[in-house]
Amino acid sequence: MAFDIDRLKTQLIRKYPWFGGLVSGLEWKASDDVRTTSTDGKILYYSPDFFSALAPGEQLFYVAHETCHIAFDHIGRSRGRDREIWNNATDAVINQLLKGDGLPLPEGSIDWPEATGLSAEQYYEELLEHKLAIELIEGNMAPSEAAPGSGSGDPGRDDGSNDHSLWEDAAEEMDREDEERQKKLMEELEKIKELAEEMDEDEVPPEAKATDDRDEGDDGDDEDEMALFARKVSSAGESVIDQDRRRVDRVGRREPLIDWRMILRETIRQGVDWTYTNAVIEEGLVRPALEEIPTPETEIVVDTSWSVDEELLRNFLRECKNILRHSKLKIGCFDTRFYGFQDIRTPEDIDEMVLEGGGGTDLEAAVNAFSMRVDNRIIFTDGEAPLPKEPLDAIWMIYGEEKIEPPGGKVIHVEPDLLR
Repeated sequence: MAFDIDRLKTQLIRKYPWFGGLVSGLEWKASDDVRTTSTDGKILYYSPDFFSALAPGEQLFYVAHETCHIAFDHIGRSRGRDREIWNNATDAVINQLLKGDGLPLPEGSIDWPEATGLSAEQYYEELLEHKLAIELIEGNMAPSEAAPGSGSGDPGRDDGSNDHSLWEDAAEEMDREDEERQKKLMEELEKIKELAEEMDEDEVPPEAKATDDRDEGDDGDDEDEMALFARKVSSAGESVIDQDRRRVDRVGRREPLIDWRMILRETIRQGVDWTYTNAVIEEGLVRPALEEIPTPETEIVVDTSWSVDEELLRNFLRECKNILRHSKLKIGCFDTRFYGFQDIRTPEDIDEMVLEGGGGTDLEAAVNAFSMRVDNRIIFTDGEAPLPKEPLDAIWMIYGEEKIEPPGGKVIHVEPDLLR
């Protein structure tokens, strides 16, 4: 059958107008190096010989499938995850969307009805749990029983709808770009710190430079200013040399103490939705456009002061794992200062977290830590500290006996009996 890539682009835009800008600006390249289609997130590669042998509906399926991977940023969202499981999860979710929209799935494609209505992250977690269960029984389960659901499709087969051969290099390039940005940030922070030290030396009287000791009765306005500066610098991500560093063993999992889907309901809208904003009329019927809803982002600051013991930290981190099921996540530690956020992509990232802190508690450091660019802000603390002065739209998770009422936000008190 004749194959015209421009005609296929037009069909794709007509069926899914939401893809219009992406499809028009995307670079499409014919390639003999791919068997079907593939992408690195920037270029969509296709095999002309392969497409020439397909029926029109199958041609549209393949380009729609690959375009969904790009539009939904499945390469960027894959970082930190088991690649094979993530590849299968994204293919399963996309295939159910396209199948439900009337496009024919090519023979051998992943066809798992259990993925219907789930986001890639949600189905990834289900597949991951299946894999862990299989490993626990040392492979004694038959492959047909181990597969999630009774649908067809071989996860290891390159059927064209799951050709992710370029993803690993693309994800590594994203990691390098992130590292370069972080490096530049740290260089800027170091310059700021050196400048502050020079300013401090210029302002100190000559007689004060003869000793590093301060009078016991000296309140030291300069010291207060420098403490404030240090807190702001550390909030931007600089590590502090003299803090305690510890790791919590056996974090594990537990049922959520609260229903996070309900608490974060205003921003949790994962998965795919249909919108009539760019609807089209086909054969007298109005067809909505296919659209994946972005995963919300949450920043969490965890109290690591001396009053928070390891068991309480373990409860904090277990709850963070439950939140990760519904949101992208960054976690940071604070005591009298904030130690910077860490990107959390998998539950294993939480298990491996190095927690910094161990001094007193300054809730001002906690509320000043947030970037304010995220959908949700959460503070985990035992509440044993003076309250901040400025209001903050955040969720305060207070563990233990303290009953506090901070200015602004929502407060959830977790009783000690519930922790046990």
